[in-house]
Amino acid sequence: MSSKLTVAVLQRNMQKALKQGPLKEAEEILARLKQEDPLSRETRGFELEYYLEADRLVDAEAMASQLHRMFPDSARILFLCGKLAYRLKHYAQAEAYFRESHRLHISPLTQLWLGKTFTQTGQWDQAEATLLAVRNHYTAAHLDLGWLYERKGDWKAALAEYEAYLQLYPHDEFALQQHMRLKAKMLEPRELVEEFQHLSELGEPAPDSVFPEYIRTLFDTGETQRARNEVQQRMDLLEPRLGMQLAWVCYRAHAYDLSCTLFLKFVERNLSNFKYLSALEAAGSKCHRLEEIVQCYRNLAGQNPKLHGRMKALRRRIQAEQ
Repeated sequence: MSSKLTVAVLQRNMQKALKQGPLKEAEEILARLKQEDPLSRETRGFELEYYLEADRLVDAEAMASQLHRMFPDSARILFLCGKLAYRLKHYAQAEAYFRESHRLHISPLTQLWLGKTFTQTGQWDQAEATLLAVRNHYTAAHLDLGWLYERKGDWKAALAEYEAYLQLYPHDEFALQQHMRLKAKMLEPRELVEEFQHLSELGEPAPDSVFPEYIRTLFDTGETQRARNEVQQRMDLLEPRLGMQLAWVCYRAHAYDLSCTLFLKFVERNLSNFKYLSALEAAGSKCHRLEEIVQCYRNLAGQNPKLHGRMKALRRRIQAEQ
């Protein structure tokens, strides 16, 4: 098989592996591509996309900066840089990347991500117009519109979008959870607490999708100790997504010791998330656990060298507080 044909086959297989998994297969194909065609824009783009899919955001950051300089006219590279910036919650930067990518190559997928980004930056009219324009191309836009309408406080419209998606994909776990979570949010606080009490009496655990809303309701209605007990009981069983949601609920409820514990539990997944690390440090300061956070950063600094700077700043804060 000629080298060009080999590369073409590897590229097709890489696209399939990144889309359908498993990532181990994608990693193996990428290694072959780097042998056969190491310097091409396509191979480098696949490497960046692999880092994104594998949640290796530190590696993705380093590569994205390099590739943006090398291939400033590549719509695909710019799109991937936008996805990385979005994942890192650098939404203004993500918007700029997506806009330039779309200028170079008009794409409904890029429009979809622009719509998601507009939602995050509060440009809700633009978000709605953009997501509605691609809804027929990407049914996932129903979910993004649902989140947009939630952000706007239009829960009826949000529910309609989730239900429209579930009509197409009735067993989609994420959509089911979004639908259930929103229905819980629409209940009166007393009704929600009664629903959970009833489940408890039946010996049934509360669904993960609505548990953060339940905890928030307990804090908001003054049942602080009950909220704390409920979180403590689940502490060792939390999946990362639920755990991070609860960390923010506890943080906003000023339950800083609980939020610090939860933030620390999942910090390794958020080493490039400035907002997450800042909240961890603020909570740690409130409950006098900055030394513990410094030690945690020290253990993880090999994964993200930027933690060294945060450690220095925390040490200065600790000395100032002594």
